[in-house]
Amino acid sequence: MRRDQLPITALHAYAKLNDISFRGVGVQDLGTKGYGLAAERSLDSKDAIEPLNLLRIPHALILCAETVEEHAKFDHHFHDLLDAAGRKSFRGDALLFLLMQITIASSHQGQNVGLSNPWTEYCKLLPSVVPVPTMWMEEERDLLFMGTSLEFALNAKMVALSREFEALRENTAEISWCQKCWWVPNGLEFMDYVLVDAWYRSRSLELPNSGESMIPCLDMVNHSNEAVAFYEEIDNNDVALILHHGVKLDAGSEVTISYGTSKSKAEMLFSYGFIDGESNTKEMVLTLDTSPDDPLGKAKLAAFSRLPTLRICERDGIIAWDGPFLYLMCLNEEDGLDFGTLQETNGSCSKLRVFWQGSDVTDSTNAFESLISNHKHRDVFQLRVAVLLQDRIQDQANRLWGSEEIAQSKAASVHDAPGRADVLALRKTEAAILASAFAAVDTQKNKLLESEAVLLYLQSVNRGSEERHDAGESNGEDDFS
Repeated sequence: MRRDQLPITALHAYAKLNDISFRGVGVQDLGTKGYGLAAERSLDSKDAIEPLNLLRIPHALILCAETVEEHAKFDHHFHDLLDAAGRKSFRGDALLFLLMQITIASSHQGQNVGLSNPWTEYCKLLPSVVPVPTMWMEEERDLLFMGTSLEFALNAKMVALSREFEALRENTAEISWCQKCWWVPNGLEFMDYVLVDAWYRSRSLELPNSGESMIPCLDMVNHSNEAVAFYEEIDNNDVALILHHGVKLDAGSEVTISYGTSKSKAEMLFSYGFIDGESNTKEMVLTLDTSPDDPLGKAKLAAFSRLPTLRICERDGIIAWDGPFLYLMCLNEEDGLDFGTLQETNGSCSKLRVFWQGSDVTDSTNAFESLISNHKHRDVFQLRVAVLLQDRIQDQANRLWGSEEIAQSKAASVHDAPGRADVLALRKTEAAILASAFAAVDTQKNKLLESEAVLLYLQSVNRGSEERHDAGESNGEDDFS
């Protein structure tokens, strides 16, 4: 959908018209970092008696759940859209609101649709391209992220966005204005939906009173691990950008906030399109799946209470990991794991139940590490987990290292495009995490192999295997079939 685009120089007039106050700062072109907020004069909060407010945004301009509902009361077109395709999450409603604004702002529609509001004009100031990976070319995503923890996440995200867009089309097919404005040639396209999702992911933040929100002008402020300012809700739930106490800025210095200090490189790249080079967070999240040879595999996946993932992090040279599903993966019926169905009181359907040692643990499928803690074969189960963990790490490392040459070649061909150098940094970081994790788990596995419980268990398994072998030979001495 073609959208009127305003130059960033129009932001000053927009701010003045909507009572947004800039105090000693302004939006400037920061070169490779794009647009950001910079001091227009010397600023010093060291001796300030009151907080030094750099920017103030009225509460009425904040896009949050409250303002979405308020807008729907006055705009019947948006109300119909919200009834048909929204009211499931704030993210979904925010995306519908943003789509509504770019529709109103679209220069070619010629339709009297929706009520213009401050966000209609602000959307004209937002970029048409956001450097997050969902807006990259498909081939670049496939080649550059191959083997990284973002490979699955990006593919899943693109599939989810496609399904959401098709659901939007289906749910609004009978709305008259949607038929005329969206579902026509040169109307709403999938990449319009990808764009508003990118706006939301890269610009939304959490406020104590308003919850998830998008805040015009504040979203122009860039991130730094050594942020010089912070934002907070003040009187009347307006939002202010405040210089940290004791900070002195020269004219032209950038004003930065923190998007969070605990986000991994993958999270930063996924949500914001860049990696914080100053961050020391070393972490990655991998997906888990059951073995195709596991007869209980499908039941385990169906019963698990959340997405089965493995989180690996390295802090101060020490590897730690969290993967509750691994403990469910390693168990079988002989250990005491069982599944059943419980029919509902109305008899209409049945629910999958999980049993461990005869007890119903359906609501505790993510707590099997604790459930096995008192079992006589606890070390045996821990050993199985270590083997599964090491195999998963090795598989990921093989895929990452095996695709390194392709990724380097592709990155070189698009070296000047935003974010491509960050992908190589991500690959390097995750390769190091995987190598350290493999070694750490190998040490843990070798220690478990020395456990008395494991040795006794392996001896009993070997004896059982020998007895079955001998019995087979005895029973089959004259059977030449």
